[in-house]
Amino acid sequence: MRRKYIFVLLICLGLTTFSTLQGSIFGAVLPSIVQELGIDWSLIGTMMSVWTVISAISPFFIGKYVHSLKPLHSITAVMIVLSLPTILTFFVRNFISLNIVRIIASIMVPFSYPLAAKLVMTQISSEKRGIATAVYNTGSVIGLALAYVVVAIVNGVWRNAMIAAGLIGIIYIPVAYLLWKSFLNSRADMIEEEKQLSGVQKNIEVSPKGVYTVVVWLSLEHFAAVYTWNFMFNWLSIFLVRELQLSYGVIALSLGIMAIVSSILELSVGMWSDRMRGIKGRIIPLYAGLIPSAVLLMIVALSSSSSIAIVLMSLSILCWRLSTPSFWAIFGDLIPPKYFERASSIYVGAVLFSGVASSIVNGSIVSITGSMKYAILLTSIILVFSPIFFTLGARFGYKVGRS
Repeated sequence: MRRKYIFVLLICLGLTTFSTLQGSIFGAVLPSIVQELGIDWSLIGTMMSVWTVISAISPFFIGKYVHSLKPLHSITAVMIVLSLPTILTFFVRNFISLNIVRIIASIMVPFSYPLAAKLVMTQISSEKRGIATAVYNTGSVIGLALAYVVVAIVNGVWRNAMIAAGLIGIIYIPVAYLLWKSFLNSRADMIEEEKQLSGVQKNIEVSPKGVYTVVVWLSLEHFAAVYTWNFMFNWLSIFLVRELQLSYGVIALSLGIMAIVSSILELSVGMWSDRMRGIKGRIIPLYAGLIPSAVLLMIVALSSSSSIAIVLMSLSILCWRLSTPSFWAIFGDLIPPKYFERASSIYVGAVLFSGVASSIVNGSIVSITGSMKYAILLTSIILVFSPIFFTLGARFGYKVGRS
């Protein structure tokens, strides 16, 4: 059983890491793409928002189909549709062809984290859910750092970076298949665990109105928190490469160190959260991570030193990551399984909507002012509201669950 637990987490971590890589590699080489194809920053920001809108609405059209597949089939579909467009980006020669491949990839963007969360919810008990969530959540920062490592390895040639990242995503599929078939295909064990886990959320068998009230509050928090991550995910390279003139090697080293440290800290926070249990164990990491992250972002925007800025930016990302075990852990604690599909679509939709807003706002700010500093200031202000919304949602959810 312990071995099964480990391999469930490895599959989830691989899914989140390599799906994140497919998006973060595009953000990492975005300055080179914009320069070579001659695209205005406001236009690329608008188109990124369109891609995000497609991601936001796709769960309502194909979400039921994706979630109805067996876990391995869902993971395979997601990774193929994300990775192949990344490879095809190697061949784009104009704005139209770039849009086509990114639109295709956008269809499957919303599904990797809900699939990982669903695996954790159905295969892992609530007593270990915090640490399990922390494990697969590290995939987003590992994927982000890995993107810059890939770009550095190919000497900054953006076309080579895209095809390399896409191939990594394709290679993950047979690895996940082997893990699943070798260690997770015992139907008797799965049925027994499903029986054990079915009672985990009996205390929150509430009306749809109560569930979706919780989802709304949590989605507001998710929007405010991930607005910042969308900046780090899509626009960080513009600030570090274009404005601070840092090399991809320096960025890869800094983010690589940060990824290792943050992963260790995230796992520690996840274990601590499981031991604390209840709302307190989920809420404290939010304030401990998001508020310092916002403050550090403000200082970065006001700093004129590139060396200080890269250190503070890495620390800001590190602090932000401390809060991530709570994002899906609270969602898993509060949302009954029968509402999971639709509720997760709303919850992820808030993330994607923040991507739309981030793309339009950041693209416009860069086009008008020629600098990312004002966008960073705005991002830090929005981030402050995130733990407040999460507290309100979590308190309401636990209150309803006890009634």
